[in-house]
Amino acid sequence: MAENERIRHRITDMYADFVKQVDPRSYIVDLLIQRRIVDDEVAEQLRGKETRQERCRAMLHELLISGNPRAFIVLREALIQNYNFIVTRIDEPVTGIYIYVNIFICQLAQTSV
Repeated sequence: MAENERIRHRITDMYADFVKQVDPRSYIVDLLIQRRIVDDEVAEQLRGKETRQERCRAMLHELLISGNPRAFIVLREALIQNYNFIVTRIDEPVTGIYIYVNIFICQLAQTSV
């Protein structure tokens, strides 16, 4: 599994905690712009959301639909500065069965669309 996909799966698996704890308003969005993952228009939409949770949900949605093969790699990099505890969870090793089940669920979701 490619690194971007691995990180995407890990963040998706911890979605509720991620949304509860991360505020993408500052450095995270700045790095996503700098690395050309999102543009200024998307960044302004994210910053315009009222709550941290709304900003985080909107950011994750943009990254998920972007199809950018580096989106979640750059997000992980941005998290290191202020959210190292989240990066630790992203980087935790997973068992082979866990990976197999996640891949199966993703393939199933793609075929049912």
